[in-house]
Amino acid sequence: MLVKRYEPFNDIRKSFDLVNAIMNSMGEQTNEQEMVDFRPKVNTRETEENYHIEVELPGVKKENVDIQVDGNVLTISGERNIRDEVKDEDYHKVESRYGLFSRSFTLPEKVDVSNIEAKFKDGILEVAIPKLKVDTSSKKIEIK
Repeated sequence: MLVKRYEPFNDIRKSFDLVNAIMNSMGEQTNEQEMVDFRPKVNTRETEENYHIEVELPGVKKENVDIQVDGNVLTISGERNIRDEVKDEDYHKVESRYGLFSRSFTLPEKVDVSNIEAKFKDGILEVAIPKLKVDTSSKKIEIK
């Protein structure tokens, strides 16, 4: 009979290995479509005259971006194309995401949809949505 020495920390070590394996697998994508989807980051801000939406679109040409308003929903969509294959280099890991993207925003009620402007510079799309002028001045009304 072979005598085996009892090591109480082996069970704890195995538990930590299992937790580490689970945590490491959470970052990995299993669906190939999820691996290529590109979801641009968005910043929103408000000034007295406008609402602003800034969308980070590195590597995207402005010709590949479409902005549409349907009712009170503004949709920014497009495609980030995969770079042409580089034969001189051998990638070990690719973290860049490519593919179709679409972001939708519900607009407030009092915006001037007909005067929305968009600028594209240095990979940043800025959409300015003008607010409608609401007369908040007080006025005395004469009764006739």
